[in-house]
Amino acid sequence: MATSKSECDVSKCCKEDVVTRTLGKFGICRSMLITLALVPFAWEGVVWGASAVKSLWDAATSAVGS
Repeated sequence: MATSKSECDVSKCCKEDVVTRTLGKFGICRSMLITLALVPFAWEGVVWGASAVKSLWDAATSAVGS
């Protein structure tokens, strides 16, 4: 465990953080905020992937029809 006063248990350190305590009162944790911050980038990837598949499908079907 802790060998000096400057070290503390992980759970105790988390409880001392003002931001974590305040967000915790509303049921929000930091990991949720990080996840929500990454959602737009993930959605851009989904849109890009769908666009790529559509382009490949259009290229494959237009080549067969001509």
